[in-house]
Amino acid sequence: MSTNVEETKEVALRFLNCAFGMRMDQAVSMLADDATWWVLGDPEKIRVAGHKDRAKTIRMMTNMHKVLPDGMSHQIIGVTAELDRVAVEVEAHGNWNDGSPYRNTYHFLIRVRDGKIAAIREYMDTMQVLRK
Repeated sequence: MSTNVEETKEVALRFLNCAFGMRMDQAVSMLADDATWWVLGDPEKIRVAGHKDRAKTIRMMTNMHKVLPDGMSHQIIGVTAELDRVAVEVEAHGNWNDGSPYRNTYHFLIRVRDGKIAAIREYMDTMQVLRK
């Protein structure tokens, strides 16, 4: 378990920068072999919601360009880190593939182990996703 808080924070923030910037090859390379990603919401109503193993996480990440082809600009609002956990508040915006605007606010709880992303819990305004 990584316990250097500054290194853990740096890994989490680098991962988010890669993901929001659509540099998915770099982001995927940062995932642990057993990485998981959970997204708030009902999977029957919101395609990305629910629990994903590493393979489903990679599929979700690599398919993001289909709905947000230019990625998202984002601003880190706050970061709190303790041991292997990093909480990150983010505001992001971009354009859907039809050109309409997408705006959302996120809270990520990211666990880092041995310099890799082990688990992500993503909380967002699901109404912004449903508007599409």
